[in-house]
Parts: sequence; structure tokens; C-alpha cells
Amino acid sequence: MRRSAAVVLGSACAALLIVAATAGAALLEPVTITATAPEPQISAGTPFKLEVAVEAEAGALAIAVQPLRVRVKLAPECGGSFAGTAGPAALEQTLPAPGAGPYKQLVSGKATAASPGTDVVCAFLEDATERQFATDTEEEITVLAAGAVKQCSAASKQLTTAKKKLKRLELRIKKVKKQVKKAHGAHRKALVRKLHKLQAHERKAMKRRKAAARKVAGVCA
Repeated sequence: MRRSAAVVLGSACAALLIVAATAGAALLEPVTITATAPEPQISAGTPFKLEVAVEAEAGALAIAVQPLRVRVKLAPECGGSFAGTAGPAALEQTLPAPGAGPYKQLVSGKATAASPGTDVVCAFLEDATERQFATDTEEEITVLAAGAVKQCSAASKQLTTAKKKLKRLELRIKKVKKQVKKAHGAHRKALVRKLHKLQAHERKAMKRRKAAARKVAGVCA
């Protein structure tokens, strides 16, 4: 009985491993394309760097008609193909022909966003007949008005400085409050006056932080 139970249990485990392996294999993509815009904020009309990585399992591109090419558009919404996506091409590059083994290429170039807003980087891997092997529509970029990138950066620094100053004041106030609880007489009165001054500075610092946050929201929106 024990041997029979062991055999049944072993068979069940083997079946589970096969199912898990099959599910894992189903999740793998034989060909992938991944677009990346390294710069977090883009200025409209100013070229920015765009990188596209292509990977494929051995033989996955064997049926492709040469040449292979990466084609990218910047659009509010990607279509089902390069031709079906509105707007001009942002990047087009030809890739080397695949060999017998796994295929891996990294291409980069300069792209330009026409107008402020949020664009999707619509990347497509095609062959000479425009047959599509992989797409990437995950990368988004925030495009600011010309000159707004520097203004946004400066406003963000002001906000960071205002937050740090407010944090330091809050720590000092917390420390003085503890001292007030333990002090007596003239020393306590002096600490209370100091506390009131710090709290007045804190209120001003809070106003400066709110103003800096509004500026960031307006400039970087």
C-alpha cells in the first residue's frame, strides 16, 4: 500500500511539474521589442534619445523577409500597426539579418515630439513586407512646452528646498517642545518665546512650500 501511494503521489507531482512548465512556456514571447526614453521629461520640438531593444529566440525570425526594421511613432494612442498609427515616423532603423542562434539588437536614435502632452512610444518590429513580429506600446513620455523643462526643473528644486527647510523647522519645534515640558521659571519662559518664533517661521515655511507646489503643478503639468 505504501509503495502504491508513493507511485500515485510521484505521478501527481510529475503532472503538476508538467503543467507548470507548460504554463511558463506559454508566457514566454519568442520575439520582443522594448522601447525606452531615458529622459523623464521631453521638450516639444527638441530631439531626445530613444532606445529600442529587440530579442528573439533561435529560429523565431527565420520566416522574416529581409530587411528587418524597427519603426517608431509618437502618438496619443497606438494603432494595431505602424501604418495604422497616426503621425509621422519618429525613428526608423534597419537591423542586421538574424542568424541561426538567438537574436539580440539594441538601436538608438533621436526622436522629436511635436507638441506638449502625453505621448505613447509606439514601437514595431517588421520585415520588408511590413509583416509585424512584435510591438511595444507601454512606454509613455511627458512632453512639455518649449523651454518648460528648465522651468520645471527649477521649480522642482525650489519645492525640494522648501520641503527640507520645513522639515528642519518641524524637528526643531519638536525638540523645543520637549525642553519646555522639563523647564521651569525664566528658562521655561525663554523657551516658550523661542517656540512661538519657530512656529511663526513654520507657518511661513508652509506657505512657501504650498506656493512652490502650486508652481510645480502649473509649470510641469
